[in-house]
Amino acid sequence: MRRIMAIKADSIDGCDLISSLLQDSIFHISHHSFNENKKCLRLMLNRFCWESIGDFAETQCYFRVHSGLYIQNIDSISVNDNFRNGDDAYLSLLTLHASEKEINLIFSDHKHVCININGLLIHLKDLHDKYPTPSCPVHLPHVNA
Repeated sequence: MRRIMAIKADSIDGCDLISSLLQDSIFHISHHSFNENKKCLRLMLNRFCWESIGDFAETQCYFRVHSGLYIQNIDSISVNDNFRNGDDAYLSLLTLHASEKEINLIFSDHKHVCININGLLIHLKDLHDKYPTPSCPVHLPHVNA
C-alpha cells in the first residue's frame, strides 16, 4: 500500500506541522535549486518518518523517505557565514521557523538560511514510499562547558 505524504502550508500552523515532520532530516548542501522566474527554492531531504514512530513495536524498525521541500514567493535568500566554509557536507535540519515575511531553516553546524518571502506557501512531498532504517535520531541534552 503506497502512502506518499503531500502537505501544503500557507499558514504558520501548517508550517509548524511541516517543521515537526522535517526535524532530523538529512540534507546534502548540493541538493537544492532555486528557480528565479518562479521564485521557488527546492530542497531534497532524507526525512525521518516521525509520523510512523508508533509502528516500531510492530515492525521493529523505523522509517525514512526522500522528500521535496518547496518554498515559494521568495524575495531574497541569505545564508550565514558558516555556509561559506566551502565544505561539501551532509547536515541535519534542526527546525524551520516561519512568519508571514520570513522562513528560517536552522541546520546543524550552526548553519542558517533566512528566506524573505512575499506570502507564505510551502509544500512538502514524499518522493517515494518510506523505507526501513534501524536507527532513530537521538537528542542529547545540551551541556554547558
